[in-house]
Amino acid sequence: MLARLLFAVVLLVQCACAISLTGPRLLVVQDPSFIKEDHSVFFDDLTERKFDIDFRAPNDPDLGLFAYGERTYDHVILTLPKTQKALGPNLLAKPLLEFLTKGGNVIVLLNPSERPLGAVRELGSQLDFTLPMRDSYLVDHFNYDPDTSSEQHTSILLDPATAIDCPDIISVSDTSKKIKYPLGSGMYLGNSPLILPILHAHETAYVYNTGEEDTASATPFSTGTQTYLVAGFQALNNARLVFVTSSAMLSDVAFDDSANREFAAAVSKWAFQERGVIKLTSVSHSLVNSAEISPSIYRVKQDIAYSAALSEYVDDHWVPYVASDVQLEFTMLDPYYRITLTPSGAVDSSEIFSTIFKAPDQHGVFSFVLNYKRPGLSYIKDKRAVTLRHFGHNEFLRSFAIPNAWPYITSIVTVIGAWALFIVLWLFSGPGSSPKKTQ
Repeated sequence: MLARLLFAVVLLVQCACAISLTGPRLLVVQDPSFIKEDHSVFFDDLTERKFDIDFRAPNDPDLGLFAYGERTYDHVILTLPKTQKALGPNLLAKPLLEFLTKGGNVIVLLNPSERPLGAVRELGSQLDFTLPMRDSYLVDHFNYDPDTSSEQHTSILLDPATAIDCPDIISVSDTSKKIKYPLGSGMYLGNSPLILPILHAHETAYVYNTGEEDTASATPFSTGTQTYLVAGFQALNNARLVFVTSSAMLSDVAFDDSANREFAAAVSKWAFQERGVIKLTSVSHSLVNSAEISPSIYRVKQDIAYSAALSEYVDDHWVPYVASDVQLEFTMLDPYYRITLTPSGAVDSSEIFSTIFKAPDQHGVFSFVLNYKRPGLSYIKDKRAVTLRHFGHNEFLRSFAIPNAWPYITSIVTVIGAWALFIVLWLFSGPGSSPKKTQ
């Protein structure tokens, strides 16, 4: 019990000092074929961002992702060994999926000369990624790097303005520089809405297996812009995973005179939840011009005011989130209303989105539902149930106040008056007295 308490205290202290919202503890599973010194700039940038990096071998017997049911690391960068046996039991598909389930983030670096291991291929297939086979390279005979001596044109230059799929989340400031993609491959993406395409190839590119060069032009693994080089996945708990099909694009050589360094920083910031993170800080609803906040019961046809406050995490602090597509659903079984919320000003570090609407003429249990899901941003879903009652007996309009009721009221009064007149006439209109008979 004491060990668990100390573990929790250390975790809270580390999270308080981290730029990443999920913590600074970063595990780098370093295969011997992945030389750390060749990627020193990338890891130096992570260290400057206050990550506590722990380099481990993939078959380290002391390596574990969990302790006492909690994560021992907040993030994992996984480089693949040559054989499945070299990958420890704690780095298989099931532990990695559990790591995502508990809120951890993962970056998987692939190497075309290495076959994606069964564990990683299983991880990708469960998340709707189709990873390339061994010795599958990306080739582009129209956008290759002229500074390389390769005649197969496997070192590609990509235009950030057209190759990056999500410029609002992951971008580079100097688009005049190209993204170098040396000795990389490509992958297919499925139709899962949780997948975030990040970087795709040009139309003239294709992926083929060097062991099948004779049939490469007829049946390539993938072609054109459907070939994705970097792609992410965001689970419903906002944990993130990124596949990079070329670990060489993060090397020091690739960082020279290119946009790779800025692009790598942007991708890692998104993967480690330093970017693209929003949160719901408060929600309130009430009757218009009423001091009672968030009552549990409303009446049909009343005017209801709803407001929600959203913040965005930018450069290690929270700022008001700016958007024009935040919507509220007022639902029972199906949405009765779907209303776009209007920004109404910032309070502290949050932007207030609000609206006023009239409750429908239908009593029952309704819910205020704020379901905001946008590519690259953390998901927000808030649901609050309220009761919508009908009019009380003393809340109905009386008949005399309704103009359309006057003909009916007039007819009723006329009938009553005619009946009273009939009774009076009947009582006082008897037969006259007969004359007396004389003898």
